[in-house]
Amino acid sequence: MANIILCTGKLKVYEDLKYLCEFTGKGDDFRDSLWEALSNWEELYDEFAYYIDNHALKDQLSILGYSLTDLYIHMIENYNLLNDTGKNTFLCNKEAMVLESFMGMWKLKENPQEYVKKLEAGRGMDLL
Repeated sequence: MANIILCTGKLKVYEDLKYLCEFTGKGDDFRDSLWEALSNWEELYDEFAYYIDNHALKDQLSILGYSLTDLYIHMIENYNLLNDTGKNTFLCNKEAMVLESFMGMWKLKENPQEYVKKLEAGRGMDLL
């Protein structure tokens, strides 16, 4: 019998991702896309594993000056704007915002100019 070494850490992270996606209502396509991103980018995977273990962002990864916290804040601000709440309420699913932040970091890496344009877009008339 051959010696097989299995890294159970990645299985745990995947199971936690699967649970978070189910909890937040993210579909299988989102989960699979995020898992692919995590699998193909070790630093992003490490950040996600840290989040799973600590329920906080490690925030050591940065692209063009944007960290996961920056993306998270952007997601929260957009949520507040779209829901016209003016502040973050208990109705906002913060776990979903974290997942979107990780996906956003992947998109930022894959297409930096386009994603930065989205991040830096103004709020239109709401600025007045």
